[in-house]
Amino acid sequence: MAGKISVFLGAENIISPLGWGVQETFSNAMNGKTGLRELEQPFPGIKNLFAAKFDDTSFSTDSPIEEFAGESCRGSIEDLQFEHQLDERWLFMFSTTKGDIDYLKEGELARANPHHLMQQLQKELPFESQGKVISCACISGLAALIYAADKIAADQVDHALVLGADSLSEFTSLGFESFFALDSEQCKPFDKQRKGLNLGEAAASLVLSKDPTIFKTTPLQYLGGATSNDANHISGPSRTGEGLCRAVSKALKYSGKSADQIQFVSAHGTATLFNDEMEAKAFTRHGLQNIPLNSLKGYFGHTLGASSLVEVAMTMQSMRQNVLLKTKGCEAPGTETALNVLTENLETEIGLALKTASGFGGCNAAILIEKQ
Repeated sequence: MAGKISVFLGAENIISPLGWGVQETFSNAMNGKTGLRELEQPFPGIKNLFAAKFDDTSFSTDSPIEEFAGESCRGSIEDLQFEHQLDERWLFMFSTTKGDIDYLKEGELARANPHHLMQQLQKELPFESQGKVISCACISGLAALIYAADKIAADQVDHALVLGADSLSEFTSLGFESFFALDSEQCKPFDKQRKGLNLGEAAASLVLSKDPTIFKTTPLQYLGGATSNDANHISGPSRTGEGLCRAVSKALKYSGKSADQIQFVSAHGTATLFNDEMEAKAFTRHGLQNIPLNSLKGYFGHTLGASSLVEVAMTMQSMRQNVLLKTKGCEAPGTETALNVLTENLETEIGLALKTASGFGGCNAAILIEKQ
């Protein structure tokens, strides 16, 4: 948890099929665009897939994920102003579920290891850094961010670059198809007609620091975060929302805030029946059922290890631009436990936002971000 040392958050960036850079991405989403589209036979075992995928011509090497992840990092670094900070203690966090997994088909086991990808990306950074990979299902991004913030708060590092990236792969696509968890059309988070998720690929990055002057743009403040595990099922969330409820409770405690101070919730919202209902129950247990809430999966698909960092970056842009995005794909909110799901963009100033994520294995995470 964050201690006496304040932790600032900025230099957010996103590279995705929806947009190249966080400004373009947010603008496209605000105008109702999506990176999702129908893909005809993207992999041998799948005839059709509704997903967010970069054009095949976007990259020039045999490792697209290394290219778009590196581009996201460069964008974040460009939003920093360095003086002595280059020589200070840096941490590089890389969150992913599968890394460059396509190399497994070619028998290149070392290159398929996420640590190899992290090391390749680390070589391009303008500062020396400790490196760490976090692979914790769909909360990987938030878990990496929380870990980095705790290291800064404990005065073990001064700054951290946190990156999340995953590609659309045959492995993950077949895996979710085997669960009958995919929607063949645009996903519908929190909608009464929701029937599954869409997958996607993206990279997102941001910088945490004890020094607010390192950012070219005024940073936000990270107040605190927490993870939990409901130990319910390898692929199914607790039906009561217990794990997510605990993560939010701990995040509030560490932040010194109460639930009634939260002004916006950026939910995980995968558009599966069980996940969205679980989230609705967890938020209601904290009295958040009337707070404006959205899911961004209708713009990006579920980008796995990148997803929660993509959504943190978009939440930061919402707080900067005073615009909350609608939940694309949701026309008639329909969880049994009703929520205030945004079905239209909302212009409003937000001072305190809650971001949550949930994933396989019963893991959950929550953080609180404040605009000064």
